[in-house]
Amino acid sequence: MTTAEIRRAFLEFFAERGHTIVPSSSLVPRGDPTLLFTNAGMVQFKPLWAGTVPLPYTRAASVQKCLRLSDLDEVGTSIKHDTFFEMLGNFSFGDYFKREAIEWGWEFMRDVAGVPPEQMAVSVHDSDDEAYDVWRGVIGLDPAKIARLGDEDNFWGPAGATGACGPCSEIFYDRGPEYGCRRATCGVGCDCDRFFEVYNIVFPQFDQDEDGHRHALKNRGIDTGLGLERLALVLQGVETIFDIDVFAPIVEMAIEIAGIDRQAEGKNLRALRIVADHARALSFAIADGVLPANEGRGYVVRRLLRRAVRQGRILGIHEPFLYRLAGVVVDVMGDAYSELRERQEQIALVIHSEEERFFNTLEQGIMIFERVALEAKRSGAQQIPGDAAFRLYDTYGFPVDLTREMAQDYGLGVEIEGFERAMAEQREKAKAASKFESEAAAGTWEEFRHCPSVEFVGYETLEAKAMIARWRRHDTQSVAIVLDRTPFYAEAGGQVGDTGTIRGEGFEVRITDTVYEDDVVVHIGTLVRGQITDEEVVASVDGSRRQGIARSHTATHLLQAALREVLGDHVHQEGSYVESDRLR
Repeated sequence: MTTAEIRRAFLEFFAERGHTIVPSSSLVPRGDPTLLFTNAGMVQFKPLWAGTVPLPYTRAASVQKCLRLSDLDEVGTSIKHDTFFEMLGNFSFGDYFKREAIEWGWEFMRDVAGVPPEQMAVSVHDSDDEAYDVWRGVIGLDPAKIARLGDEDNFWGPAGATGACGPCSEIFYDRGPEYGCRRATCGVGCDCDRFFEVYNIVFPQFDQDEDGHRHALKNRGIDTGLGLERLALVLQGVETIFDIDVFAPIVEMAIEIAGIDRQAEGKNLRALRIVADHARALSFAIADGVLPANEGRGYVVRRLLRRAVRQGRILGIHEPFLYRLAGVVVDVMGDAYSELRERQEQIALVIHSEEERFFNTLEQGIMIFERVALEAKRSGAQQIPGDAAFRLYDTYGFPVDLTREMAQDYGLGVEIEGFERAMAEQREKAKAASKFESEAAAGTWEEFRHCPSVEFVGYETLEAKAMIARWRRHDTQSVAIVLDRTPFYAEAGGQVGDTGTIRGEGFEVRITDTVYEDDVVVHIGTLVRGQITDEEVVASVDGSRRQGIARSHTATHLLQAALREVLGDHVHQEGSYVESDRLR
């Protein structure tokens, strides 16, 4: 079965059993400050279990976009781990419970997906006699196929610091003894490659509060997660998730760009998998409005991109390439996720711009790192000094986890405490300098609310409601405003920023430019009416100007394609400047 067929079969199966099909939510969780990204199918349904909103339905099914970094070190080495993935899920809110969930999960795997029962095994929480009895008495599984495990393996959630959680039961695929560790104890729960979890059936019974205390859920129910990529691995008869139909073309393009052997091994194989995985994650995150930044969600995007660039260097790639892989991601997954096609140009623009920015300092930074690493080895040190790791971060843009990964190649760690100390000192200096400069030149920021990152919604809409995070006055009428969410595109990659208006009750600001300031979107404009107050505003982009910019951006790509066709493939774009009525 193709991944498209698996998605369709899953949704049809549960629709026939009375489930409402709910579209995937954004990777950016709405109204959940405990999460940077949507990391499970249940995230958008948390209020339904908690009973804080009316139930629009009691049964639901979805295919959810997810992003997790908890297994980042495993990506590229493991056969089954990725950062971005699709989670198939069926959910019950005060409706059916353990018996139906287990019966339907088994039925889908056996009868619809066609996985042989003898190649499946399951686990239950060691205290969950009810789930055990369903597997043993209703499904008829041999007790040898049912593992009873503890909290570490079979208690799930919450997704974030608070919310629904409970014991779970998992369905594992058995690849056979040839994939095992050959230990006598090898079985479900072993960390070798023989058994791997495909379908997790969670029984949300508790609501965890901010203090970590658990209370009975108002609407106990079912939360399942079936990893699409893992099931595709099983059904397509391939060795790893990187060989399935939605991954293989991305890996193939990376091989073509690098000009390496298709039978890559060792570091090259790991690097190919990492760049393919990260290209997917970057494409989906940017499509959902997350832009590279130095903190919050934007920093995750920046970390992934720079990690992928470094892996590209291992493959012998010394120029921007991830934006080309993003094009393959769109080709492969654009039918299932229309936002990829709708924002294809913006995705490529953001990735290419960020790649160029990092390539400018990458080689020099690597030279500095190698010098520091060799000195540490000569002196018998076990770690890269924290101040050196900070210098690589501050001067050359190396995220500390990238430095840590490079240090592992030398058998070294990184002195994290020293790094964090240097980071804190730099923040204090920057804070003092920024306060002095802004007071001297542009007035101080008036902060209405803390907002570590700005949600960009400009791919979906040209008008959005938002709250002012902070603002400052430049002179009598010139002001700068930071919103918690914005449809305004900030100047980047040679494309000018949006213009438009920000209106509140009793005031209006005409926005004349949108820029990045310390990786935060800042709206520059003129206060044309009233006084700025702390309340909800409506941010509106000048649509005709945005459309003109889009035309110019498309013309830039057409011009480059024409030049390459006439003059040859050696032609490449060094930079551009794109406005609504002209380009260069």
